Amino acid sequence: MTYFQRTAAFEPRPDFSGNFIRRLGGYLTACIQPLAGCFPSLKTGAWGEPSSAQAGCIGFGELPGSEVAKVCHILSTTGTFRANATLLELGAGSGVQTIEMATCGAFARILAVEPEAVNFAALKRNVDDYDLRDRVSCFPCAAGVIDGMTNFYVGRDDRQRSGMKRQSLSDTQMRLPISRVETILQDAHVPLEQIGLVWIDIEGYEAIACLSMTGLMERNIPIYAVLSPELYHRDHGSSFVRYLATYYRRCVLLTDAEPRIVNVSDIPLDQGSVRVLLID
Repeated sequence: MTYFQRTAAFEPRPDFSGNFIRRLGGYLTACIQPLAGCFPSLKTGAWGEPSSAQAGCIGFGELPGSEVAKVCHILSTTGTFRANATLLELGAGSGVQTIEMATCGAFARILAVEPEAVNFAALKRNVDDYDLRDRVSCFPCAAGVIDGMTNFYVGRDDRQRSGMKRQSLSDTQMRLPISRVETILQDAHVPLEQIGLVWIDIEGYEAIACLSMTGLMERNIPIYAVLSPELYHRDHGSSFVRYLATYYRRCVLLTDAEPRIVNVSDIPLDQGSVRVLLID
């Protein structure tokens, strides 16, 4: 059993309650992908998946400068943008990006989740200063697979890099509330189908957060995530990618100079932090 499976008490496998054929195809492709080097024919879009060469063929044109505008542009280009939807932001920090999300005109409402107390206070101040209380709802908790409490590690020199993974011996440990994504949405009175994008930047805990949002993933809600393989344990990363591939077929890699579409099973985990946008 992998670290990912032990930590979450969950065996990554397709949930057959939804789009059976595509999910089964994604799962089998993820399992077979490692054999592609020995059997070249397996690289040719089997199970309805585009090959890596075919995947990156969509041109995005000139991209905006900010990450938020860039993601919105890519969603529009790929036909996966949902108008008048709510954005769920996990790891809002001090709210600098939250303000852009709330004022760019792309989203009707923002649910900003931030567990660290100093960051959360700054987030609230920013929302108040910009008079966005009617558009931004703030939640002082972390996202996880249970409703309860969890260990949280605050960076001594950089609170923006705080998270549920200890990154330095100088990090300060504290206990903070944790909630399932479904609980957060219930508290906000936002139905699953109202979410148009999930934004995840939570320093190595993104796999566990994804386990708490299966309802959203079953609906193929786009997810932007900053993946931090250097903070994963052993084969945690490869298990996480296989899990994502049971729900999503394609993603956009934003780490490269030019964004490109690849199969979810091809997300690179050997290049440090990687920014991905799961689109369908």
